[in-house]
Amino acid sequence: MNYYDLLRDVCNNQPNRILLQTDEYCYSYREMLSLADYLANKAELTEAVTGKIILILAKGPGYQAGAFLALEKMGAVPVLLHGDCKPEVMNKIVERNDIYGLWQINSQDNTLRVVNSPSNSPVANAVMGVLTSGTTGTPKILYRTYASWVDFFPTQNKVFGVDDNARMFIHGSLSFTGNLNMFLAVLWAGGTIITCDRMHGGYWHKLLYKQQVTHIYAVPTKLQLLGRGKNNTNLLVKWLISGSQLFTRENQMGLAAAFPQAKIITYYGSSELSYISFKVLEDNREINNLGVPFDNIKVSSDQGRLYVETPFHVIGIKGRYCCGDTGYVNDRGEIIYTGRQSDWINKGGYKISCIKLCQEIRQMKGIRDVAVLPVKDQLKGQEIAAFVVAEPEITSGNLRKMFFNYLDERERPKKIVFLRELPLNDRGKVDNCRLQEYL
Repeated sequence: MNYYDLLRDVCNNQPNRILLQTDEYCYSYREMLSLADYLANKAELTEAVTGKIILILAKGPGYQAGAFLALEKMGAVPVLLHGDCKPEVMNKIVERNDIYGLWQINSQDNTLRVVNSPSNSPVANAVMGVLTSGTTGTPKILYRTYASWVDFFPTQNKVFGVDDNARMFIHGSLSFTGNLNMFLAVLWAGGTIITCDRMHGGYWHKLLYKQQVTHIYAVPTKLQLLGRGKNNTNLLVKWLISGSQLFTRENQMGLAAAFPQAKIITYYGSSELSYISFKVLEDNREINNLGVPFDNIKVSSDQGRLYVETPFHVIGIKGRYCCGDTGYVNDRGEIIYTGRQSDWINKGGYKISCIKLCQEIRQMKGIRDVAVLPVKDQLKGQEIAAFVVAEPEITSGNLRKMFFNYLDERERPKKIVFLRELPLNDRGKVDNCRLQEYL
């Protein structure tokens, strides 16, 4: 069983229901199945590709989904490449993995070419691969069995309110693990995915009404765009789902005002482990409280590091696993997050959490967004750089004054960079590599 088989089974029950609505095309379940069949035939491979790893570089969610499902039909192991993947990065991915082919596909081109002759055997039981975010280097490929996601769909869909009536808005490439997971979870439930290319809050609000969207899945940096419009109130959206980053109080209040009927749920997860915990946002919760684990998932803390036991992991993980996050579990069984190990700055022996520092700066008057990174310092080893998106009246001088009043002396950033907006990659995460270019 694979995701092509799943699509075929759901299609048998509701062939005419819309699966995917994009800017240009509207795909029913039958039309998506036909697209996958067409692309599988168009590939024109002269040998079997069962178990072989094939990269997909496709423009637009329609072709991404169609090519992914076509390779599932062919028995290959599809891996969607990020849209901003540079040729040199792509070459490194090919070199470091047993890649067999590269499929470049858009409205003008449909070329599946062999790029390598792997010497190793295929990854046992893998039906797909996903890329890590690759914010600080070459993305890694993580492989999944069919059961590692599908067996969890009943649990996650119940928590997220996803059923056959769900009309979920997502934004960005399906190469983003969260988007691909949600697309397949909605497919499993028999619902509908709505998406678009534009990244504009006002346009999104109009689209949500037009398409009668019931669910929104997006990272907080994108949800912020929907919470800023003072004249937009949507009573149709019932669920807001987000993860990957932490919300500020201002974000919560803006979204609650824009979507007064919606339940706002944040989850904690990783590409290696999928979903770990969730919470319904409430004003009395700490921002770094990640909620309680999903059913059948155990979380513990050992010397400040978070360890997870889950049956829904990628291939190769056994027993307790730590993906580099720090924190602890409180008396109520809730996970309190203190950041990734790489998010800590060692300033002359004093440890500073980038996550905590960002939270403190975001609460300051006139600050719209901020990112914090370590920079090398000859005397102290590491210093602090703050990349700030602020209101026009905020200057370097009065910002440093706020730092003096509200931050410990050791936590005050040495370098401040003002930006119109934080650079994001195509997964909606802050692009640390591009931030480094401003230093």
